[in-house]
Amino acid sequence: MIIDIHCHLWGDSVPSKAWWEAYIKVSAFLSGKPEKKIWERTPGWWDLSGDMLVKDMDEAGIDKSVVLPLDPLTITNFDEAISLDQLTKIFVEAARRHPKRIIAFVGIDPRRQNAAKFLVKAVNEYGVKGLKIHPCFGFYPNDKYCYLLYEKAEELKIPVLCHTGPEIFPLYSKYARPVYLDDVANDFPDLKIIIAHAGSCWFEEAISIANNKLNIYLDVSWWQPRLFKNPIEEFYKPLRRLIDNVGSNKVLFGSDWPALRQVRRLPHSAWVKAFTEIPVELKEAGIEFKDDEIKRILGENAASILNLA
Repeated sequence: MIIDIHCHLWGDSVPSKAWWEAYIKVSAFLSGKPEKKIWERTPGWWDLSGDMLVKDMDEAGIDKSVVLPLDPLTITNFDEAISLDQLTKIFVEAARRHPKRIIAFVGIDPRRQNAAKFLVKAVNEYGVKGLKIHPCFGFYPNDKYCYLLYEKAEELKIPVLCHTGPEIFPLYSKYARPVYLDDVANDFPDLKIIIAHAGSCWFEEAISIANNKLNIYLDVSWWQPRLFKNPIEEFYKPLRRLIDNVGSNKVLFGSDWPALRQVRRLPHSAWVKAFTEIPVELKEAGIEFKDDEIKRILGENAASILNLA
């Protein structure tokens, strides 16, 4: 079984119109393309029903995907076109529409009033299977007001997936270092914590934290660009290092779908093949992956965390 632990559903107001405006400006600046051209392509990402996601999953051979909402309310100048309850229901409805394929998490900013109460509602009434937090909206994941959410998540026996790594304007990258999850792992030893993007630019820090905390896992979503540069040096060697340091039972497959859907050089199916069809030249470089390691990364670990196994 292949499980993608890190996907999103986007729409014209999801996560918010202001978020899309920021994305367009940053993308235009980085690519050198007019904002209008970026806007024209953007709706190709939008899929609130999950239909497009499932189609891509079928082509890639992925059995299940976890969809992660972002709660953008509490950052300055961010609008709330829809309520947190409405946002959560969008993801829950996609999971109900594709019950054997899509698994919904809930995204909650811990500074919301009654955040922990809403988490309980989302789990018990809506059936979400985990919590996503995004510190780049302006909080450290070890801030004490986050602890009410962690206490409930531990009590409900659901995992918490936390973004790590830099983010676009107007989000704040400084909050998203893996080291801030060290406190959380210590204070909630029974809580399963997933470091998204395996720390991104703070990769070594993420390895060090996960290597010393039994309840921390790492997903490799948004690692696709590593394949663009130099597959052996930028992707396979770091993946081998990740496994050797934290163990293959703590690494999770993820894509950050649909962030790279329109990059023709690496469609969704090619990302899966990067794990299932290991290049033979890797052996010449002294790099090998065992079949059981790949099976754990592609699905067995996620199935265990999500209580599917």
